[in-house]
Amino acid sequence: MPSIQIADRALSAREVQELLATDHPMIAQLRFEQTSGDGDDLGFALHIIPRGGVRYLQQRDSRGQRVRPAWRTLSGSEVVGQGNRSLWLEGDELVAENSTFFPQQEFNDLGIGSALYVAQERLYRALGVRRVTLLAVDVGVYVWARQGFAFLRPETLADMIPRLERFLFGHQAPLGFDAEALQQSWDLANLAIPDVAIDGYRAGKAFMLSAAGPWHGVKLLDDARHNAVAEASRKETFARLPDKIEGAGSDLAVR
Repeated sequence: MPSIQIADRALSAREVQELLATDHPMIAQLRFEQTSGDGDDLGFALHIIPRGGVRYLQQRDSRGQRVRPAWRTLSGSEVVGQGNRSLWLEGDELVAENSTFFPQQEFNDLGIGSALYVAQERLYRALGVRRVTLLAVDVGVYVWARQGFAFLRPETLADMIPRLERFLFGHQAPLGFDAEALQQSWDLANLAIPDVAIDGYRAGKAFMLSAAGPWHGVKLLDDARHNAVAEASRKETFARLPDKIEGAGSDLAVR
């Protein structure tokens, strides 16, 4: 695993390997690979390398379509996915961008993405990154909100509220929410209306996945609000893992 050098920030190969360590039972390694850059900018990929012999409950096929749940065993040669990231200097500040994420859809809902996010943020913090940006698309419209990314542009929220209302009306659901209480992306993603489920999801999740549309986001790694949202989401995700991964303890740590 290579070292990282950008501007006056540097991490040795050993430090990179330690920062990307994970206790997720399905991941053998998160492998760092520099893909571009020299000097004041850096592009890199984080490859998710699977661990062979682990049994997991497969509920989607490679295209993301729901299938009849069946227990599978990892061979260790699967392509699980990778995240592509960028770092660059803005003045004296090192900024990160979560550029793209290519997961194999059959491994959804197993906490693998959360393990990647935890590791990459640990890498960012070690380099002194405070601000992370992205464009949320597809399922990321919901997932990134749950990972503590706020709307970068104030007008995004103002545009979302009437669309949420139209979405609920179209599904004959009551407008049982306080619009003034919806201040950020995660408020929309976590919105629950009593006795309302749309496509098997709570109202906010259903809206974000099917009707919210792309949005630009930012996460401040030293902001307690952003971090608390992400931690709550991770706890919820990993509380479900013992029922989906054989041998996954309820106290599973995601280093």
